[in-house]
Amino acid sequence: MIARASRRARIGIIIIRLLPIYIIIGLLKRLVPLQSLARWAWRSPAGPRDYEAERRLVSSVLRLSHLLGSSERDCVQRSVLLYSLLSRAGADPLLILGFQRANGQLLGHAWVIVDDQPVIESQAELVRFTPAFRFGWGGTLLPIQP
Repeated sequence: MIARASRRARIGIIIIRLLPIYIIIGLLKRLVPLQSLARWAWRSPAGPRDYEAERRLVSSVLRLSHLLGSSERDCVQRSVLLYSLLSRAGADPLLILGFQRANGQLLGHAWVIVDDQPVIESQAELVRFTPAFRFGWGGTLLPIQP
């Protein structure tokens, strides 16, 4: 019981710390080029890779997104934040932006990949999007792989 309460408190503190960053990314995504945002978001690893810390960070970002009620509309904010946090945790993430044409509309989506696997979405969900931009180490724009 105490361990569970402690874990919840720790996640709550993380979410409170992430909220201002999440809001700032939401503003910046409309004001600066994506490549600049990716370079700004990248953080050098703070030490050896910590898989448990990665799991907690992903969980906290997802909870923050759901708490704000924008989980379907905030893929760029959420992905840039994850890209930043996971780079700091030593995970060497890729930030991907892709597009699909559906019902005459061009739809976009952003996601993060670590170890060749999407962090949040399933591979099946992402197959309908054609990657247009990939950002890697240091926010560097990478070529699109076929």
